[in-house]
Amino acid sequence: MKFFNAALFCALSLSGPGLNAGAFRFFGLGSETGALELLESMRSDFGKGNCEAVSLAGDLLFKEKPSSETRKHAYKYLGACYESRGLPDRAISVYELGRGLYPGEVFFSARLAAIYLKAGLYATAAPLFKDVIENRPDDIEANAGLGKSYSEMGFLARAKDYYSRAVILGDFKDMALMKEYAWWMIKKRDWAEAELILARALKLDPGDAGIYAALSRVYSGKDDYKSAAAALSAALEREPESRSFALERALVQLLAGDAAGAAGAAADFLKDGAQDPFASLIKGLALYKKGDLAGARGALAAAGKDDGTFVARIAGALLAEINSRSKI
Repeated sequence: MKFFNAALFCALSLSGPGLNAGAFRFFGLGSETGALELLESMRSDFGKGNCEAVSLAGDLLFKEKPSSETRKHAYKYLGACYESRGLPDRAISVYELGRGLYPGEVFFSARLAAIYLKAGLYATAAPLFKDVIENRPDDIEANAGLGKSYSEMGFLARAKDYYSRAVILGDFKDMALMKEYAWWMIKKRDWAEAELILARALKLDPGDAGIYAALSRVYSGKDDYKSAAAALSAALEREPESRSFALERALVQLLAGDAAGAAGAAADFLKDGAQDPFASLIKGLALYKKGDLAGARGALAAAGKDDGTFVARIAGALLAEINSRSKI
């Protein structure tokens, strides 16, 4: 929460020129002094995280009939306070009011877009992010936000343009953003772009097992199962206790033609009567590939015990196939 408040405070500081009572007196607007002092109080209290004081000062400020510029900044602090307190509906009301009164001030569009993105309202967030980008093309958050919005709506080709711009603007230093972008490119089956981004991420953090696991998905997508298995081995070197990495590697080994290796890796999770449907499924597939139909039946039967699950349905279908062939 402190980081969120600090980020909003920085955004507010950068969203417009600083105001001070002396500047208005210079232009003959001395009646604005009281409102400006209250605005300064709002700024100070927001920086301290005292939103109750911000709200109180805002009420007093609006009674002073402030200038349009002063009122605009007051709306920013009020909306930001509602955000920081986890009151998005109130923040939206203030930001929508500010956006209507000050259509050229993209701060309000940016904050509305961020709120809608967080709420999963991607179709509502997207045009707001576009509004920000039209005015601030180099805004990293807006480009990344529009990329995510388009991705969630299924427009992955459009998303690529904005994600790539965001990671470039961030000089390939935002690990979370690069992982997010790579994941969507894997889903898009854009193997070249995903591999490029993951390679950049790997330079940033060579010890991140998740990056190697993601690379394995890229290699698998390119039918390079040996490289996929090697990438998962690298992931396991960094997280040796990971069941998901180990079983995914076993599955990749099977796809690479190493049925014996896959069966052995899956069997490691079935020692001493342990129940693991996914491991049983991989073992059953591997034994079937080796021609051990009896062993495959037992493993697939174990995998199909949890009725209704995806693993159970696959196991059941393969078991039925084996049984039907045996009757021929």
